[in-house]
Amino acid sequence: MKLFLIAALSAFTIPAIAKTGDTIRVEPATLELKNLQKGDISYLQFVKKTKDGAATRVALIKFNVKAGQYHHKPTITVTQQWEMDTIVHKCYTVFDAKNFSTLLHDTYWKRLGYSVKLDFETKHLSYTNVNSKSDVPDSIKTEATKDFNDSFHKYNLNWHADMLIYSLLPYKEGRVFLINYYDPGFEKSTEVAYTVTGSDFLIGSSGEKVDCWVLNNYNDNNAPDKGYERFWISKKTHEVLKLENDFGGGRGFRYKLKLGIAG
Repeated sequence: MKLFLIAALSAFTIPAIAKTGDTIRVEPATLELKNLQKGDISYLQFVKKTKDGAATRVALIKFNVKAGQYHHKPTITVTQQWEMDTIVHKCYTVFDAKNFSTLLHDTYWKRLGYSVKLDFETKHLSYTNVNSKSDVPDSIKTEATKDFNDSFHKYNLNWHADMLIYSLLPYKEGRVFLINYYDPGFEKSTEVAYTVTGSDFLIGSSGEKVDCWVLNNYNDNNAPDKGYERFWISKKTHEVLKLENDFGGGRGFRYKLKLGIAG
């Protein structure tokens, strides 16, 4: 299988930039939904102790993105499956096709032993034991229910679909995006800042240069030991091709690389 594994040019260094007045709080009108890639999409995720170290904890992340109808509304349905020797995570999400708000989110993590389903139309949350030997603690349910109810106070985007959402933003060097993110069932809604720190070329599997925007989450000035989360988005296709996450303090790195064949 020919993999579209992306590698950054070694000579590239992201410049330090100051925050400018070009700040956009992401709302439905901000999103360029025409850029959403549909069909099967796959990423290879792994961690390293150092940039030159061996890849460990390798996972295959599969997305299927398709248009559809849900309760007489045009929608985008996203199915995710994460595999590491076995299926460790599944997620089924229905988005409103007009504004990419979440209508339904049903997610399961093997390590937790249960699935949680959030219906954003009826504002109902429910849990199902899958492989856990005990019921989900009431404390977890209470906190998740509170965060779920609070999420309706203002427009938010589903953090679990971030690799798709970054393909929808109107990029410009120095621009800052403020995204109100919600990770349904696990984290409260919170506003996160992302800065377009510049451009970079990645190298494709055929040796071609791919011109990309670089989107940075925290530590824009690249201060040593503070870490960062950084995304490379193709200027031509708008796909997120690479994630590099420096945990900071010498704790290692996490990567996601887009594959050219879904499998």
